[in-house]
Amino acid sequence: MIATSDRIDLASGVSLSNAHVADVVRGRSWPLNNSGVFILERVGHRLDVVVREFAEAFDLPLDVARFDALQFIWTLNALALVNVIQSGSRLRRMKDWLGFALRLAPAGALPTPITCRHPLDTGGALRGVVSSLRASTARVVAIAAASTVALLPLVATVGGAGRLGYLAVALGIATGMGVGLHEAGHVASLRGVPSALVTRGRRTYVLHAPVGPVRRSFVAVSGPALAAATGLVLVVLGVAGSEPEVLISGLPFVAHALSLTVIGGDGRAACGI
Repeated sequence: MIATSDRIDLASGVSLSNAHVADVVRGRSWPLNNSGVFILERVGHRLDVVVREFAEAFDLPLDVARFDALQFIWTLNALALVNVIQSGSRLRRMKDWLGFALRLAPAGALPTPITCRHPLDTGGALRGVVSSLRASTARVVAIAAASTVALLPLVATVGGAGRLGYLAVALGIATGMGVGLHEAGHVASLRGVPSALVTRGRRTYVLHAPVGPVRRSFVAVSGPALAAATGLVLVVLGVAGSEPEVLISGLPFVAHALSLTVIGGDGRAACGI
């Protein structure tokens, strides 16, 4: 959710020029009316200030100006053209989110997630992997923590402390790292192609400039292939060294091989579906 105390910023690779917002990653631009230009010329300012100035400049009631401005910002954020710089503590934002979610619960809906776009360096395969892992760090840590928390009750049910507890942590970390390596594999294959890492709710994906069908298939395969290959190495090492923890920690990585089938979006993209 976006609050009027938040700020917005143009995402990396996005610019405002001649009443158009242009995205170098997508290789396209969108025309803006005077209202859109007015709002985007004030990126970095608190939204309550922007809304007040917007209402005064276009002679609008404050409520109407707030609705129009936030709807416009939501649209741009959903397209990963602007990032929302949230204010206040994480605890306060979580409290506000829960309150809003409870109000939406009777309708069977949840608050719309905020999109966050991170720049990527595709000057080389290694630089791409490093920049992707750096950009996805927060997401990897969140997934690893959530997976570990979900696994610990299962371990406790089995009567596991000690070794099984360590195994739950290893599986949780592997689950998070699998996502990081998956996206890094995509980026490694996009050398020289403008790209960005985007997170939106549970989704994590790489946005990149258009490429040919052969290159597109290669990019689609590279992500799950890197994660699955890493898992296969861990499984082999675990078997060779009689280390069940190493073997089992490789399984979340190997599971990314499913994305190579038509079950996953990467598999469908690789097949041109």
